[in-house]
Amino acid sequence: MAEKRPKMTRSERARQFAPFAALRGFEDMIREVERTVKEPKRELTEERAAALSRTVSALKKGDMVRVKYYENEGYTVKEGAVSGIDPALKKLTVVKTRISFEDIYELEAINER
Repeated sequence: MAEKRPKMTRSERARQFAPFAALRGFEDMIREVERTVKEPKRELTEERAAALSRTVSALKKGDMVRVKYYENEGYTVKEGAVSGIDPALKKLTVVKTRISFEDIYELEAINER
């Protein structure tokens, strides 16, 4: 017969199921390094601006997108659901990030599987 183990306390059991991050802070460190690489804002060609305009007009709330936009002297890529489009203020909101239309460099719809 197998030997019985001593009963665990609630805090010991909870610790077993706590989230584990082997590289705690690694993602934040990588993002900080990404931010330190300064890059000038690129000007859009007329064709690219027209294509972006068509893509933005076709978007609906809830659509999944990948957007590359200019922020803090560099480009950032954000992926997520469109939570708002404000044509009057020229802002696109992806999850909770508000992005000015003029800062968008690339925008594509993502098909969820």
